[in-house]
Amino acid sequence: MRKIDAITKIQASLNSIEPQLITPRCKSYEEHVRQLSEQLLQSIIEPVLVKVTSTIIQDADFDKYESATVWGIAKSGVNWLLTIEGEQEFALAFGSEPLELKMHGCSSSDALGEWCS
Repeated sequence: MRKIDAITKIQASLNSIEPQLITPRCKSYEEHVRQLSEQLLQSIIEPVLVKVTSTIIQDADFDKYESATVWGIAKSGVNWLLTIEGEQEFALAFGSEPLELKMHGCSSSDALGEWCS
């Protein structure tokens, strides 16, 4: 996977799914989504193969990510947006080492919703 592939995959999600986000009281939903989308797009990295080694939420989507080819495609601090190769699926994970990431637990086709979870 290349960075352009990550951009395309995230952009496809942004264009086709209404992100599941809680909007702060002082902002419109549209403005909030626009700002968070810009932050996500600025956080895209050159994709890195990663390994999910644990999860916070038990019995969610951990097994799927533990056994798949998984790429880290956006990063901010210790937060990573992950995607499964060949699928329009995203998850949030945490960690400083790409081969030892802890998954939040759930995943979906909503890239922005997962990034902000």
